[in-house]
Amino acid sequence: MKRPSALLVAALLVSVGLGACSSDSGGDDASTTTTAVRSSTTAPSTTAATSATTAPAPLEDQTPPSAINGITVQGTTLWVASIDSDEVVQVDRATGQILARFDTQGAGPDDVAVAPDGSIYTTGFVNGDLGRIRDGRYEVVTEMAAGINPLEFAPDGTLYVGTYGPGGTLYEVPLDGGEPEERAKDLPDINAFAVADDGTVLAPAGGIGGPGAAVRIDPSTGEVTTIAADLPPVAAAAADAQGVFYVLANVTGEVLEVDVEAGTTSRFRLVPEGAPFDNLAFADDGTLYLSSFGASTITEVSAEGDVRQIAIGG
Repeated sequence: MKRPSALLVAALLVSVGLGACSSDSGGDDASTTTTAVRSSTTAPSTTAATSATTAPAPLEDQTPPSAINGITVQGTTLWVASIDSDEVVQVDRATGQILARFDTQGAGPDDVAVAPDGSIYTTGFVNGDLGRIRDGRYEVVTEMAAGINPLEFAPDGTLYVGTYGPGGTLYEVPLDGGEPEERAKDLPDINAFAVADDGTVLAPAGGIGGPGAAVRIDPSTGEVTTIAADLPPVAAAAADAQGVFYVLANVTGEVLEVDVEAGTTSRFRLVPEGAPFDNLAFADDGTLYLSSFGASTITEVSAEGDVRQIAIGG
């Protein structure tokens, strides 16, 4: 999700209490164009790991991004995207040290996801580039419209990319640089989402201004079904290793577990440390990570509920 300014964050804190805030991210739906995959960023001296079990040594330059947006877990490392710093960085989960850094050359990366082959995909909120980090290089896979934000892979390897804001669109995007296919449109302000085993997209709805909801999107028909309504403003979602679906109240740090079949929610965690948050991700061991809007920090919550602040750059 697009990082708001400090003034906007303050306004969001007030407006959530009043229940009268709207999303700060644009949802304009320009037509998409594509291009063949092209290389852009030369590999850094430390090659990024595409293996879930192998991580490079820390970089000499440990300067953190000014703030972070999307986050995903790969083995013992985290990948985070920063719109403001126009870069994607790989971070050691234990120490916070930066292991690799990729300049996205004007893309303004917003979200990140791990592909089945271990490569890292990222959405360019600023210019619409769908990027990929593979073999120590950042390259542009497809050029889409500015404003692309959430992305996630389905269990069968299908990549879905969405735009954030009222009237958004969900696309299926080929990994070979082919034309993105529109799967659903006029969406209710979705953001970071998960993909269920049946291929349906599970997403938050309503944006940072609310009212919040959890919805299911069927890419085969474009149908949007409300799973649970009357939630606090939620603007990020994720699934854990067992496929359990969660939505995040970004301003307060409340993480809600969603029973998709029953259509109910329950509080999983309340994590005020580091809030307001942008996004969340789960490791296979159940550890929860949340990225911060206004600082270069990640909040870690163990499966037992222990909370730790990780400063990027160690």
